[in-house]
Amino acid sequence: MEMKSFGEEFKMKVILSFFLLLALCKINAFGNGDSTRVEKKPAKSKSTLNVRLHNMGQFMFSGRIISPNPALDFFYQYDRKKWGAVFFKAFDLYDHNTSNNFGLAMLRKNFSIGKRLTITPQAGFIFEQSHSFADKGTDVSAFIINTYKVSNNFSIEYTAVFFNLVLATDERDWVNRLRLLYSKNHWDVTLSAWHNNKLIDHDNSQYFSSGFNVFYSRVKISDHLLMSAGVTGLMMAGTNSPNEYPKKNGVFFTVAGFFH
Repeated sequence: MEMKSFGEEFKMKVILSFFLLLALCKINAFGNGDSTRVEKKPAKSKSTLNVRLHNMGQFMFSGRIISPNPALDFFYQYDRKKWGAVFFKAFDLYDHNTSNNFGLAMLRKNFSIGKRLTITPQAGFIFEQSHSFADKGTDVSAFIINTYKVSNNFSIEYTAVFFNLVLATDERDWVNRLRLLYSKNHWDVTLSAWHNNKLIDHDNSQYFSSGFNVFYSRVKISDHLLMSAGVTGLMMAGTNSPNEYPKKNGVFFTVAGFFH
C-alpha cells in the first residue's frame, strides 16, 4: 500500500511539472498579445518547453550515463531581450532514488561579440532530488557557454561547467564540453567531447568522454508543437575514479515534443 501511494505521488509530480511549465508558456504567449487582431509588434519575451522521453538517463552537460532506466525530463526556457531563465527537471521513471532525479534553475544573459560569437554565462542552483526537493549536494552552479557561428548550418560551442561552488565545496567540480553542431532542414547532428579536469577538485578525479547525437527534428504537429526523435551514443573513454565515474558506454533513443 505504501509503495502504491509513493507511485501515485510520483505520477502526480510528473503531471504537475508538465502542466505548470506548459502553463508558463501559455501565460507568456497571452502576455504578448494576439498579433492577428492588431498590428504585429516584436514580442517582448519568448517561452519554450521541451519534453523528452529517453530509454536511459543522462546529463549532457557532464557527458555521463547516470541511470540505465528510462527517463523523462522537462526543459523550460524564458527569454527577454537582455536576460533569460532556464528550468530543468529530470525523473528516473523506474527508481525515484537514483541521481537522475534532479532539478535546475538558472538565470542567463547573452553577450554578442560581432556577428558570429555569443557568450552566455548562466548561474543558479542544481537540486539533488533522490529523496527530497533539495538533498545533500544541492548547490550553486555556473555555466559559461561560448558559441561561434561558422555558417547558418554549422556552429562550434565550448562550455565550462562549474558544480558545487558554495555549499558543498568538497564536491566542487569543473567539466569542459566541446560540441560541433550541424543543422539543416529537419536534421540535427552533434559531435561532443567532455573533460572533467581536476583543477578545482578536492579528490583529483577526472574523466574523458565523447558522444554523438543524430536527430530528425522540427516535425510540425500543430502551430505550437514540434516533434523530434533521435539516437545518442556516449562513451566514457577514460577515468581515474571508476567508483565515482564508472566506465559506462551506451546508445539510447529519445522522443521529444517542443512547445512554443
